[in-house]
Amino acid sequence: MNTSFKRILKMILLFLMFVVLFSSVILLTNFFKPKNNIDQDNKNEFLFLMAGVDDNGEEFGTRTDTMMLVKANLNEKKIDLISIPRDSLVNINGYMDKINAAHSYGGIDLTIETVRDFLGIDLTNYVVIPFDAVVDGIDALGGIDIDVSEDIASAMDITPGTHRFTGSEALDYVRFRKGYANADLGRIATQQDFVMQFIHEATRAKNIPKLPIVYMSMSDKIKTNMSFSQMSKLAFAFRGIDKDNINQVRLEGEVVDIDGISYYDIYDYSIEDVRNNFLSNFSY
Repeated sequence: MNTSFKRILKMILLFLMFVVLFSSVILLTNFFKPKNNIDQDNKNEFLFLMAGVDDNGEEFGTRTDTMMLVKANLNEKKIDLISIPRDSLVNINGYMDKINAAHSYGGIDLTIETVRDFLGIDLTNYVVIPFDAVVDGIDALGGIDIDVSEDIASAMDITPGTHRFTGSEALDYVRFRKGYANADLGRIATQQDFVMQFIHEATRAKNIPKLPIVYMSMSDKIKTNMSFSQMSKLAFAFRGIDKDNINQVRLEGEVVDIDGISYYDIYDYSIEDVRNNFLSNFSY
């Protein structure tokens, strides 16, 4: 295999590992030599919204099922995964509604605007991942081993321990919510744990040769406004990152009932805590 072909293959794998891993796998790749900037105003940190949607490519009319801010700190070599509960009560175009409704009304543009106004942050970058892409990607990978904790297993009425999930089984796993004592918050914890374990699985040496197939199965379904250059530089900066440097964060609040509809009302102090401790360089 000549050097030119190897470099092209590495470029393909680099892009692939980003889209396959809920936008997070690419942060752990080991290809190439790092470069210095991310083409963003804040040169030391990079922020984007990762949204999971249950749709068939429709721009509007579907709600986001999963929302997570991913912040990468280049100096400290750390990643923060900040989950936003989908039932969070927010202002959308002058009306109070669940934050996941923004995508239904105005697609990812209104979703970005809503998150930006809700948290008071500068946010422009996004990755939208339809759930059928997740299914296709995991199936192309040949399945994924997930270690299911006793608490999660009890909620789902399955045995604890390692399960080999197909794409549809993995999707059922991350979307499950009814059996948790704390409802959607339990599901958020499961999703964050899934991302962590998926990082480990997708970056195993035995799976690297499968990535071109995974890429082909997913690439036409993923929507992002991030350039290949931005994604590449993130991968360069975070190659070989330790799992201990990936931090899981969640906005805190309480369930409220308004006209018979259940919402999650985020505490003001939780927003301030996240802004001050994790998003200070993006706050306004």
